[in-house]
Amino acid sequence: MKRFIFLSITAYFVLMGLMSNCQRVTHVSTLVKLQRAMRLTNMAEYHDDDYGYTVRYPVFFQRSDDTMMDKGSCRFSFWRDDIEVVQCAFVEHNPDALSVDQAIQKYTAQLHASSHIKGDDYFILAGALADDSGKLSGRRFFAKFVQHRKFWFVQTLTYPEQCEQALQRLIQEIYNWRVWKNVVNP
Repeated sequence: MKRFIFLSITAYFVLMGLMSNCQRVTHVSTLVKLQRAMRLTNMAEYHDDDYGYTVRYPVFFQRSDDTMMDKGSCRFSFWRDDIEVVQCAFVEHNPDALSVDQAIQKYTAQLHASSHIKGDDYFILAGALADDSGKLSGRRFFAKFVQHRKFWFVQTLTYPEQCEQALQRLIQEIYNWRVWKNVVNP
């Protein structure tokens, strides 16, 4: 009888350990699947008919309906389990004709960016996202702003912190983004 109770308790703990381990494997598994998909996927192209810019995005991302978006905007997303990745592009008017340096100051303060890179006609901001109350949300952003006349062409990526390594290909894609395809200096 003692042996039966001992074996029952041991089996119970082993089963509980396996079940708790399976829950963690599911989360890691989604992250591993995302990393593998990002490494192997083809990139689709979106061409905006209103402003003529082009954006490349992973083919397995879901494209939002254009009729739900503002003119000159597009949105692509991946959402599985607790991982949500959103890639957006939009055009923002620059009525004050801010220079790249002025815009870096403005948007760094607004977005609480922790780093920036400056180019001749563009800048890139990155950092942690905060929720409405100012608390860090466990999510990050990467955004490129390209200046053209009185407009900023913006492409952003928001993602969970733990996905940063898995999304390096997409981050690099945004880093290298040129607003108009095959144009050296628009």
